[in-house]
Amino acid sequence: MAEPEKLLGAVTSHYTAARGFLSRLSAFLARVTFKIPKGATPGETVDDVARRWGLDEDERLTLHILVRGKPGLAFFDEKIQSVNRAAFHRSAFALNAATQLFFVDMAAQFYVSAPQLKLGLVAINLLLAVVAHFEMRALVRALIAGPNALPPKRRFFGMLPNPDYNRAVKKSSRHYARSAWKEKSLYRPAYFLDAASIFIGAQFILAPERIIFPLGFIMAKVTGLFTTLVMIFDVWRGVRAGEDARVAREREIAVYRDLDL
Repeated sequence: MAEPEKLLGAVTSHYTAARGFLSRLSAFLARVTFKIPKGATPGETVDDVARRWGLDEDERLTLHILVRGKPGLAFFDEKIQSVNRAAFHRSAFALNAATQLFFVDMAAQFYVSAPQLKLGLVAINLLLAVVAHFEMRALVRALIAGPNALPPKRRFFGMLPNPDYNRAVKKSSRHYARSAWKEKSLYRPAYFLDAASIFIGAQFILAPERIIFPLGFIMAKVTGLFTTLVMIFDVWRGVRAGEDARVAREREIAVYRDLDL
C-alpha cells in the first residue's frame, strides 16, 4: 500500500510544481506585455485598470458603475480584450525589433553589405509597436468614455426614420473596421515577414566562430534556440492576427444589422 501512496504523492507534487511554474510564467508574461488579467470579479478588473493607467477616482467610479449592468459589462470585457491584444502586439513588435537588431543578418547570408535592410526591418517593427501603443491608449480612452447611446430609430411619433440613428450606428462600426484592417494588412504581414527574415538570416551580431571555444559553441546554440522560438511565435501571431481580423469583421457586420432600412 505504500507504493501507490508514494506514487500519488509524487504525481501530486509534480502537478503542484508545474502549476506553480505556469502561474508564475503567466504573471511574468502579464507584466512584460502589460496585459490586464481578468479578476475574480469585474470590480477587481476595474481596480487593476485604474491602477495600471493612473485613473482618477471619478473615472474609476464610472467604470464600476458601467460593469454593474449586463450591456456595460459586455462592453467592458470587449474593450479589455482589445487593450490586451494591442498591448501584446506592442510587446511582440518590440521583441521583433530587438531580434532583428541583434540576431538577424540577412545581408551576411547572401555575402552582401546592406545595413539599410537591417535598419529598415528594425524601424518597421518599432513603428508597428508605436501604432499598437497609440491604439491601446485610444482603446483605454474609449473604455473610460463608455458605450455611446444610440438616438431613437424613428421620430415624429414613429412616422419618419431618424437619419441620426443610422449615422450613429455606422460610426460605432468604424473601430471594428480599423481593427480588422490593422490586423489583416499591418500586423499579419509584418509577423510573417519577421518569421521569414529570421528563418533566412538568423545570426548573432558577432559571428560564433570569432568567439573563443566553447563560448562560441554555446552562443550559437542559444542563438539558434532563441531565434527558432521567436520565429515560431511570429508564425503563430500571424495566424492569430488573421483570426482576429475575421472576428473584427464579423463584429462590424453585426453592427450594420442594427441599421434602420
